[in-house]
Amino acid sequence: MQPELQDVIDNCYAAFAFYAPPRVLDASPARDAAAILATLTSAALRALSGEQLGPYGGWAMTTVGDVADYKHFLPRILELAVNAEPRHGLDPPIIAGKLNYGGWQGWPPEERSPVGALFATAWKHGLEQHPDELDPGGWLSGIAIIGGDLDAALAAWLASPSPNATLQLAEFFRGDAERLFSDRANRNFWEGARDATIDRMRRWLISEPVVDRLLFAAGTVAPQDEWRIDHALLVLDALTPASLE
Repeated sequence: MQPELQDVIDNCYAAFAFYAPPRVLDASPARDAAAILATLTSAALRALSGEQLGPYGGWAMTTVGDVADYKHFLPRILELAVNAEPRHGLDPPIIAGKLNYGGWQGWPPEERSPVGALFATAWKHGLEQHPDELDPGGWLSGIAIIGGDLDAALAAWLASPSPNATLQLAEFFRGDAERLFSDRANRNFWEGARDATIDRMRRWLISEPVVDRLLFAAGTVAPQDEWRIDHALLVLDALTPASLE
């Protein structure tokens, strides 16, 4: 864990330390509230595993518990997400959607700030990793969903001199880019972002700095990864300005 990542995680724990673990859980009849509570209280917060916390992360507030319960578990949920735990309830876009569902925009600044910083820091860390090792795209869509500083996130992408940041850009064109030009039903995790945000992403994807980053990527990435650039350019060629109309 890089020190900067650990710092933002620790800040989240500090920000939500006020929220005690639940003694009871309200839940829909479809959920076994007692069993879920037993699992969630079977270990200290920082020791809860993805297997223990992931299902709750997907059910939280909609069918299990309330906002205060979610805030108690949120730091550990975020920590597991940073560690790329492969659980549905721990995916950054799912967390972002839960934040919005829980009235995120009305949370106190001292709670919003560390969570926003964690999303931004996890994104910056992720874009420096090779696509075969980590997919940070969920953090970017999460930033978009919660109304974070998307412009800063995109600027950090282009400002990074790392070949891996270039490969992550190419990988984005292999996946989410085309979905962003589709109708809302086909946007996958980006479905939760506002239309204005989607439009911002569309315009950025076909902007001159992005095009140049890919066009001049030859020789800056490993030979075995150049196919990623070639594929991204093919996708980019299909996303003409007419796609914005």
